[in-house]
Amino acid sequence: GKKLKLRSGVHKVNYGYDTNDVVFSSTLRASTSDKFANIDYSQNSETIIVQSKRTADSQNALSKEIALNSAPVLDGKMVQQLGYIEVPLELNYALLDKKLGVDLIGGVSSLFLIDNSVLLESDDLVTEMGEANNVNSLNFSANVGMGVNYEFAPKLQLNIEPVLKYQLNTFSKTAGDFRPYSIGVYSGITFKF
Repeated sequence: GKKLKLRSGVHKVNYGYDTNDVVFSSTLRASTSDKFANIDYSQNSETIIVQSKRTADSQNALSKEIALNSAPVLDGKMVQQLGYIEVPLELNYALLDKKLGVDLIGGVSSLFLIDNSVLLESDDLVTEMGEANNVNSLNFSANVGMGVNYEFAPKLQLNIEPVLKYQLNTFSKTAGDFRPYSIGVYSGITFKF
């Protein structure tokens, strides 16, 4: 067989990031200081105030707006959902090319943002806050992995590939030290014509 193979494709991938232990409530009006700068609020959620439960507990008080509010204060989590069309370009190098094969995999992916939403969840209640404004519409990842394949017949083989994908520029503005990555195990059957 060939030692070096180039491959590409198109995938739809979804990522979700949770921030647990938040409290939130709706007010008659939310001041700008109570809003997150990196969220473009939807029209229905402009009066929602969100605060870390740990901050509220350690200060022994919620924000003034929440404390003076007559609406219930809910415990929950904030969920950021991002969806991408991924176009990987990867090289496979065959370390072992026998009936049982082993490949090294390396490459990059272009990730095109197609879904972006921030939600608040508390028990069965889900409220859409809006979307993150600090996410790049085009993002890249560095991909590295290993492939194991077993040849059933001269033209038919089973593949299993654990791959780490480290995103390089997901966020355009500060997101702290948050650097998303994913670990996937890809499997399939290859038929050679």
